[in-house]
Amino acid sequence: MKKILALILGAVMCMSLLAACGEAEEPALSGAELAEHYKEAITAGRSDADNADRPIYITGEEEEMGSIVWDLLGLKAEDLDAYALSVSLMNTQAYCVGLFKPVEGREEAVTSALQTYVEGTQKSFEFYLPDQGEIANNAILKTLDDGTVMLVMSEGWDEVAEGITAAL
Repeated sequence: MKKILALILGAVMCMSLLAACGEAEEPALSGAELAEHYKEAITAGRSDADNADRPIYITGEEEEMGSIVWDLLGLKAEDLDAYALSVSLMNTQAYCVGLFKPVEGREEAVTSALQTYVEGTQKSFEFYLPDQGEIANNAILKTLDDGTVMLVMSEGWDEVAEGITAAL
């Protein structure tokens, strides 16, 4: 009887130990931490020249970025939990690379605003600077598995998108 009890107790302890070794759920990143992660992913996906010449704005840098970027993209800071983006404000370049984490319930509004921005850029370059028109026409706008919205409108769009996705 004692042997059976000892075996049962040993089995229960082993099962408890194995259950404790399971994968722990990672805590959710704060908006600032997620923005830094996004910035690192964008940096990893872009060329050295773009990283040197094109600043990346992240959550918390709204004053530095200015309201013109929000107006251009059709977004509001309050629609986003976190973001990192780099955008050209010159009308001679079709360029925007960004990762956006919408506030719950605002996913459609964020995606729609970015789609409108892409379509406006495509129209702007339809008959003006054909090389930039090609970049705009090949823009990648998609929602990733974790709900992050990715926009890549730049030279080498497919490699940039792959690099960013791999870095996430």
